[in-house]
Amino acid sequence: MSLRFSRSLALAVFPAVCAMFPVVAVAQEPDGKLAERARKAGEILAELVREPDHSPPRSLLRNATCVAVVPNVLQVGLGVGGKAGFGLASCRTATGWSLPTYMALKGGTFGFQIGGQSADVVLVFMNRDAPRQIGSSSFDLGGQASIAAGPVGRNLTAETDYKLNAEIYSYSKTKGLFAGITLSGTKWEIDSKANRAAYGKATDVDVTELLTTSGDRAPEVVRPFLTSLEQNVGPQGGAE
Repeated sequence: MSLRFSRSLALAVFPAVCAMFPVVAVAQEPDGKLAERARKAGEILAELVREPDHSPPRSLLRNATCVAVVPNVLQVGLGVGGKAGFGLASCRTATGWSLPTYMALKGGTFGFQIGGQSADVVLVFMNRDAPRQIGSSSFDLGGQASIAAGPVGRNLTAETDYKLNAEIYSYSKTKGLFAGITLSGTKWEIDSKANRAAYGKATDVDVTELLTTSGDRAPEVVRPFLTSLEQNVGPQGGAE
């Protein structure tokens, strides 16, 4: 395929690909969709730990600082490609999991590709500074925060070495089972509109404050996600 033809194809297809992402955004707007997003995120967490041989090592989950779950990350490509998904994140506090923030993953890829798929994504944050980092509104995975495909199973090496390698471990489910996936180049963004709707605020919510505040009095709309974190990840961190 000639370079001229590839460039022409990309220019022709790019508007169509871009047009698909507003559809995703509209589907996730906080008009009756916030509770569904939290419910789905909770279900994905339960699926993540269901099969011990295909789930993150328990020691990794015990030491996680924050966890984000993004259902249905849509990846599309035809000459050019991109991805977008909307989920929630919560961090551990002294008394359990924090008030969650709504967030999004967005990114693009370039090169000849045809096809599309939807994946459920889980991000496990290990760094102690994660609440402040998440609260900074936006950052690039693999850029401002090191990220790696998460280890799975009961492998002892995975359980003892993970702390030294990355700040974030990522998992993706596309064909029934979770596996580690690299999301370098993907942008993390706070979904400010969803946060305002969930917490009944007229102005933007302080995300760092959310992630350092106990979720004991969280609004009902986010409770399915918090309940799943307590049940499937655990209420407290492990020993350092």
